[in-house]
Amino acid sequence: MKLINGHLNTIYSFMNSAIQPQDFLDRIRENNCEYFSITERNNFFSLGYFLQNTQNSNLKPIFGLDLDLILEENKYRYILYPQNKEGLIELYKISHKILSNQDIYLKDVILIKNIFIVEHPLFGKYALTKDNSQTSLFSNYYFSFQYDKLAENEDFIAKNLNKCLIINHNVILDITENWIINILNHIENRNEKMFFEELQFDYEPKNQLETFLINQTNDFLKKCYIEFDKKQYVIPSFKNDENLSSIDYLKKLLAKNIKQKFSKETFTNVYSKRVSFEFDIIKKLKFEDYFLIIQDWVNWAKSNNIAIGPGRGSAAGSLICYLLNITEVDPIKNGLIFERFLNPDRVSMPDIDIDVQDNRRDEIIEYLINKYGFEYVASIVTFSSLGKKSAIRDVLRAYEISPIDINIISKSISNKPISLKEEYKTNKYFTNALQNASKNDEAFASSLVDETSKLEGFYRQTGTHAAGIVIGHKKLTELIPTYVVDNNMLQTQISMEYLENFGLIKMDILGLKTLTTIKDLVDYINANKKSNFNLNQINYNDKLTFELLSTGNTIGIFQLEGYGMINAIRKIGISNFEDIVAIISLFRPGPMENIDEYAKRKQGKSQIPKVNDKYDAILANTYGVIVYQEQIMQIVQTVANMSFSQADLVRRAISKKDLTQMHKIKQEFIDKAVANHYSLKEATLIYDNIEKFADYGFNKSHAVAYATIAYQMAYLKAHFPLEFYASIISSAHGTHETIAKYVAEAQTMGIHILSPDINLSDSNAVIHNGKIILPFTMIKGIGPETVKQIVNNRKEYGPYKDFEHFMIASSLIKQFGKSTIELLIKASVFRNFDLNQKSLLNAIDDNSNLTTIINVMKDTDEHKKLLKNYKPKCEIEKLSDDYTFDANNENELLGDVYNFSLTKKYEIEGQRLIDLHLFVEYVIYVYCSGVMKKQTSQGRTYYLINLQDSTQKISFAIYDNKLDYLQLNKKIVKVKLIKKEFNRYILKDWKFI
Repeated sequence: MKLINGHLNTIYSFMNSAIQPQDFLDRIRENNCEYFSITERNNFFSLGYFLQNTQNSNLKPIFGLDLDLILEENKYRYILYPQNKEGLIELYKISHKILSNQDIYLKDVILIKNIFIVEHPLFGKYALTKDNSQTSLFSNYYFSFQYDKLAENEDFIAKNLNKCLIINHNVILDITENWIINILNHIENRNEKMFFEELQFDYEPKNQLETFLINQTNDFLKKCYIEFDKKQYVIPSFKNDENLSSIDYLKKLLAKNIKQKFSKETFTNVYSKRVSFEFDIIKKLKFEDYFLIIQDWVNWAKSNNIAIGPGRGSAAGSLICYLLNITEVDPIKNGLIFERFLNPDRVSMPDIDIDVQDNRRDEIIEYLINKYGFEYVASIVTFSSLGKKSAIRDVLRAYEISPIDINIISKSISNKPISLKEEYKTNKYFTNALQNASKNDEAFASSLVDETSKLEGFYRQTGTHAAGIVIGHKKLTELIPTYVVDNNMLQTQISMEYLENFGLIKMDILGLKTLTTIKDLVDYINANKKSNFNLNQINYNDKLTFELLSTGNTIGIFQLEGYGMINAIRKIGISNFEDIVAIISLFRPGPMENIDEYAKRKQGKSQIPKVNDKYDAILANTYGVIVYQEQIMQIVQTVANMSFSQADLVRRAISKKDLTQMHKIKQEFIDKAVANHYSLKEATLIYDNIEKFADYGFNKSHAVAYATIAYQMAYLKAHFPLEFYASIISSAHGTHETIAKYVAEAQTMGIHILSPDINLSDSNAVIHNGKIILPFTMIKGIGPETVKQIVNNRKEYGPYKDFEHFMIASSLIKQFGKSTIELLIKASVFRNFDLNQKSLLNAIDDNSNLTTIINVMKDTDEHKKLLKNYKPKCEIEKLSDDYTFDANNENELLGDVYNFSLTKKYEIEGQRLIDLHLFVEYVIYVYCSGVMKKQTSQGRTYYLINLQDSTQKISFAIYDNKLDYLQLNKKIVKVKLIKKEFNRYILKDWKFI
């Protein structure tokens, strides 16, 4: 007889099960089951997955809830099932409370209508106490027993026959998974050893009682099956103050904004037709509320001085989005196509993703909650899983491998997106480390890898989608399972990819750090120059900006700052805005192979092939290379005489590489092209070109929007270099590698940069007398709170006149100890007091005169009086200079040496970094302050190298895997160096000093 499984946890029950959902569904199908139960521990996280993967099939998932309920101050385990849809909503609400850390009492649950309550077969009240008082009186209350425990409970079952079910706990799909279960227990600090039985569907009843219970259990569970209909999207209604219908309100907004953005002369017939076309489609598809909701919060954010990106994704192709201020990109000027965004022939929800200032994203979410209600707005759950590093660490701990060996093994694993098994085959460092820890037992090491691989991908905990937000047309708690997260916001239990099955729409509100940097930079420019500079009024054909971009000095510029990107820029050259759009689109896996040919054609070094006048005209701006998806749509529309909607469907179909569909599309395209007066040869060649590039084509709408951000940053860098570098250094938040990169480029542009100074520095980089002063926050070991204390103390008692003045003032700061002062000394923040580090360190010794004097007067009236009337009188003993000591300390705490040259005594006039001329080989003494070995996205190895002497710092990449440049790190070396154009270098040879 078939028995429906009444209870099952999967990996969505977080470290409680070894069952992968897809494996379970495969087993269900293999056993020809129709009904099956999913009862996750405390949650409905797998609900979306099982609904999605059982649609259009005969499978009928039964969803319940496995949880603990409190009864008489004790917790017992139960399984709850819905009697109908209302009951399922009740289960959602119970799960909501559990995941929001609320206790749930049996006395409350038992009164809820529309649900069944079943005692757990092993951990229910009767199983643990043999007490069935009170609860057995309720009609919705049942007992459950493991199949193999029926005989020993026969008397109780006979007395309560209609209230008993067969439900098995502790099931797995394969007996070998017991190893995984016990590893999971070890990871979660559960010490019990457990043995699970394989999931069974077919039973041979030994007596009439077993037959009766199997039938009763099946009938009971079938009653708990709730049929889900795939819901259509339901967009929340946008309420306006004018009591207009949404479509009329949208129409009114557009009319008003057209007058604000255009004059009668500039709002040409092309714009008028495009607005009407887009409006009719939005009206037909009933998407007006969606556009109104988006424009409402975007305009609210802008009115509250929150930076919003110019656009993201295909929405930049909509003129209505532009008119509503959702985007800042004019699609007509930039040749963007609406149907790439919203295709009336392929009905799906519009997807408007918006970048926002990352440090003010929470304010936007708060606005949405206040406007629509707490229970109507939610973030979206994500699931973080065990990666290969964490999995192997957990397994090794379970096998009591030493912590030292575990760290060595973990560090030997690469960050490549390959499995642990692949890592063991290809990474000799990992293989050797694991075998060493296994005492060279290769078989044991190999089995460890095999077993650990089974843990990869197991869900460990929930997270929050970085951008996604859901707004419901009714309370979300009545639509889907939810819970409250730490920031006191509602969150879905359904992950993003399954939300559409519940009729919900999501919006992506992405926090983009670049927008925060730009916003802070513009504010800084206006404060520093006492101006009213407005980024929206800049010229997008600025000569100085294009000159800067063409040289490749693009470090710190959004989308354009990687070394590979810089090389592409230098090859292609940037002479107009369209070049930025093209480079962003080309610099990706696949299209990158066209960069060299694109550059040659642009520079007239390679001939642009001619195919057909109309075809060639579409590709004229990209020199005959298909770069954008929109170009494919234009070609299909022009050559095959299709609409843009049909052209978009053709583009999508080709990019999916469905061979059957592609053959059909090819024939249709060629037939229509020939009917449109193209020769068979032309039509075939054009289709072949489309097919070749369809996979590579980039969304031009997105590229234009991001090129706009890149251009804005380049403009700021070209016109306000001091403020630009100060701002991006501040945005690095003390990361030494990033700051060193920015400093090196700034110095090559003639900008003076000084290390942190006790009287000038702040939490951010500041400009002082035309120089950039680096922030306190970059000092290793100095946190934001300490910086705040230093700055506040200086405002009250500074500027400090000498070191003694600082010491007396800082002694008033609570929790400001000797160790903090030592860090400041070693970071050379007191260098302008004419005392070296050793002298100052000696002065703060516990037995020094200065320390004794301060301790005597601390917190007295004399103390504060002295500070108000302080006169320089520092009598600190000056010890002999030790530049190596000072430089090493700076390098340790600042990530670089700023004030002491380790190479000065070796340097020869005319043979220094500042003296280099193009294409001339120099023998030069330098200090290598940093080397990093990296890989491009194509797997090519390169090194980032930072060199410096007393005159300059340089930073460059070397694409050479023949030599080990890592050995240069933190060394003084004599090198042969050739400077090439655009601040590129060839490092030919070196000798350690």
